[in-house]
Formats: sequence, C-alpha cells, structure tokens
Amino acid sequence: MRTPSKSKNAAVAGLLSTVAILMGYVEYLIPVVPPISGIKLGLGNIAVLLALRILPSDKTAFSIMMTKVIMCSMLFSGMSALPYSLAGGVLSFAVMALLCSKFGLSSAGVSAAGGAAHMAAQVAVAALVTSTASVITLLPPLIAVGTLTGLLNGIIVNMAQILEYGIHEN
Repeated sequence: MRTPSKSKNAAVAGLLSTVAILMGYVEYLIPVVPPISGIKLGLGNIAVLLALRILPSDKTAFSIMMTKVIMCSMLFSGMSALPYSLAGGVLSFAVMALLCSKFGLSSAGVSAAGGAAHMAAQVAVAALVTSTASVITLLPPLIAVGTLTGLLNGIIVNMAQILEYGIHEN
C-alpha cells in the first residue's frame, strides 16, 4: 500500500475527529439507564482506534482522542465530567497505542483492553474526587462493561478496515 500524503493524513484526521464528536453526540442521545453512573458505549473511540490503525502517527491519533474528550465534555456531558473522561481517554489511549504498536493484537482485543483501562481510570478519579475508597467496589462491573463495549467497538473497527482498506487481521 502506498504511503498517503501529509495533506491526505490531515484530512483523514479531521474527518476522524468529526466522526468521534458525532459519535459522542449519538451516544449522548441513546437513553442508557445503567445501575452505575458513567457507563457509556464509547462510540467515539471507534474513530480513535481507527486513527491508531490507519494513520502513520500516534500523535495524530492522540490529538483526535483529546479533541473528542474536550469537545464532547463541553457539548454533551458538562465540564464536571472532564476529569473522568480525560483520565479514561489518556489511559485507554496509552494501552491501545502500546498494544497496536508492540503486540499486534486485533482491533477487538486492543479496544477491549482500552475499554477496561478507561473504566479503571474513571474509578481511580472517582476515588480521588470523593475521597472514598469504596468506589473501588464498582470496578468489576465497570471493567466488564468496558471490556464488552470495547470488544464490540473493536469489531466495528475491524469491519471498517476490511471494507475500506482490505486489511485483514490475524
């Protein structure tokens, strides 16, 4: 496959940033009534993982994640949610970038690990903000949900790669 030009990479990054924000809006519109606060589908992470997979720079993918986190917090969840989203996004991104570059896992595996990491970071922030260690009891169900939604999002990324680029993972 030919290496895309810098301008094409910039255009793709802009489109993926827009898709991430739009998916955040779609997620905001879906009435999820979980028994535990903070559970979401993580649809915007589809664009972030796709950026990690198709763009040549992890820095560009990181900027897409940061754009998604900041814009979605400002537009849909309020700035009080920013520390949770930021911690979850940064840890999730770090885990996914490492797994993509060093271990060659499938998009489903990478995204599942990212979803679990996202939830773990959010629980850590909740423990710090509330000064209550008992929020750690929420970790098992949140990690289970994060892993499942991450797995589903990763399957979507894998399907998008196959449809658009003919990229098949092992």
